[in-house]
Formats: sequence, C-alpha cells, structure tokens
Amino acid sequence: MPAFKPAFFEFAVRADAAWDAWSRRVRRRLKLARPPRILPYRGYGTPERVLIQARVLEDRDVRPSHLRRTLVGSAIASYQRYATRELGGAHVAVHWEDKRWEGTTDEEGFLTLWVAPPAGVLPGWNFVKLELLAPEPEGVATVSAPVLVAGAEAELGVISDIDDTVIVTGVTNPLKRAWTLFLTEHRTRLPFEGVDAFYKALHDGSQGQETNPIFYVSSSPWNLYEHLDEFLSLHRIPAGPLLLRDWGLSRQGFAPGGGHGHKLDKIRGVMGTLETLPFILIGDSGQEDAEHYRTIVREFPGRVRCVYIRNVPTKEQRAVELARIAEEVRQAGSQMVVVDDTVTAARHAAKAGWIRWEEVPRVEEHQREDADARTVLDALDRE
Repeated sequence: MPAFKPAFFEFAVRADAAWDAWSRRVRRRLKLARPPRILPYRGYGTPERVLIQARVLEDRDVRPSHLRRTLVGSAIASYQRYATRELGGAHVAVHWEDKRWEGTTDEEGFLTLWVAPPAGVLPGWNFVKLELLAPEPEGVATVSAPVLVAGAEAELGVISDIDDTVIVTGVTNPLKRAWTLFLTEHRTRLPFEGVDAFYKALHDGSQGQETNPIFYVSSSPWNLYEHLDEFLSLHRIPAGPLLLRDWGLSRQGFAPGGGHGHKLDKIRGVMGTLETLPFILIGDSGQEDAEHYRTIVREFPGRVRCVYIRNVPTKEQRAVELARIAEEVRQAGSQMVVVDDTVTAARHAAKAGWIRWEEVPRVEEHQREDADARTVLDALDRE
C-alpha cells in the first residue's frame, strides 16, 4: 500500500499534463488559446552557482492593479491568478552576458536551472534574459529575470516567513485566510508595524553596506508571486527571492495540505547554497515556524545567529510550547527570541551587533506611522 500512493500521483501528474497539452492543441485550432508568457522569478546564488527560476504560462491578461478599483475587479483578478494554464515541456534559453543555457519546464510550467555565472560577476542584483524557444515562440517577449548573488561582503543572511510575519493575514483563521488570498489587493493591505525599517536595517548590516541578502518563504502559492512582489515594493520592504509553494496536484500529493514542511526544503536549499553564511530566521507563533527553525538550527550547527518569533493571537498553550522550543534551540547552540513587536526585535539585533543602533529610532518611527495607518484603515472598514 505505501508504494501505491507515489505510483498513483505519478500517473495522475502525467495524465494531467497530457490533458493540458491536448487541450491547448484543440484550443489553438479553434483560435481560443492565449499566447504564452514567461513569468520570471527572483533567483539566487553565489559567484560559483546560481539558481534561475521562471514559469511559462498562457497569458491571462490580468488587469493592472491601478485599474482594479472594486471588490468584483479584485475577485476576477484573483481568479485569473489561480486559474492558470501551464505550459509543460516548454524550452527556454537563458542569456547572461556571453553565456547561454537551455532548460525545459516541468509539467506545471516551472523552469528550475542551476548555472555557473560569468567570470567576475558582481555581488548584488544581476539580470539574465529569458527567451522562449518552443512551443510557439513567435511574438513572445524576452523577459529579464533578477538574480541575487551573495558576495563575500555579506555578514549574514535573513530568511523570513511572510504570512503573519511580514503581512497580517490571519492564517490561523480559515475565513480570514480565504479573504486575504482571494479578495484583497496589495494596495489595501498593510505590513506589520516597522517591518520595512527593521528588514532594511538587517539588509544594511552593521556597516550599512546593503550587502545582506533576504529571502522570503511562504505557504502561499506561486500564483500570488506578482501580488506579493508588488506588496514588498509598495511598502519599501527589501526585495529578495520569494520561495513559495505549488498548489494542486504534484508527485507528493495534493496541496495545500500536509502542514508547512515544504518551508524546510526551501530553507535547506538557501543555506546549502550559501554554505559559508550565517543566518537570522524570522517567523511567527501561529504556524510551525518555531518547530521548523529548531530543526534548521540542529541541522546547520553554528549557522543560525538567532531565531525571531513574532507573537500572534493563538492558543494559550502555545506560550509553553515556545518556551520549550526556545530552550532546545539554546541547547543546540543558538537563541530564539519571542517578541510582541518589531522594535523589540530591532533593539535585540542592535545589541547583538547585527544592525546599527541608529536604525532603532527609525524602526520606532515607522512602527508608529504604520500603527496610525492601520487605525485609519480599520476606521474606514467600519464605515
């Protein structure tokens, strides 16, 4: 019986991919198929090895955010983001200066390609060109994909959860989560107070050099990539690779479901690639972040400087569980700090020497401004 499930899901994935390919051929003959598009994702790596990420989909022609002014418009845009038609088996060329590689998308349209960057690549953000070779490359625009290269100047890396860590989502409440995922726009959502200034301070590091890379992990689906990327940009939260989750049928089963263990794989991938860099991990108390980060501390001894866990409303017994996990993290050679607000985390980071003390007042100021903005927004919602 245990061997039945992998075989079943392997068959189901292949059958689904065959159906999608047949469906597109039929719709093309009927002139109903939309043209392909390449959706670039932020990649990451080192001067020796870099991950290129993208997805090839049918262009759903989602209206720009500034044209979506009603609840109905937001709902339609959300439906278009989720009702994707992926192009499996698409061939994509990657151009980086004088280097060129080719890759093929999987059944869900994802391109994952590890490459060796050109000699002398500079740390920070670089850009590669993605070109669709097949199928139907005519008229498909070449797109630019950002790649974050961590250099020797980086003091540490930051890996942060998103839901209820950066953005208030109420993920422990199914109704609030459904509303957040399907019916809200990045323009009407607010981050936790002071997050932008704190993450900017972590990105700048102790010398203010803007060299510390930041990564974001989430249980949200890849369909929300553009939505989340726009949110970070709008609120001036430092950009970083977004490591999300594929929802739907896969060789591992159906998602969402089965907890948040996929975050562990994403974090292992980052820390395994940036193998000499220490990290700070940031999450919240509402999901399984503390448990996952404890696992990472044990698997990567000496690599985790600190785990910050934001307190969010949850069951009373959670405080006892967090205290136990914090002690286990301490015994494993790191520390876990549970905080009620961003300023507390900023003061702790400044005392440890990870950010500059002069950044703490800025975090305090942004926390007050964000709290005032939330008060206004809540008042408007009640009217």
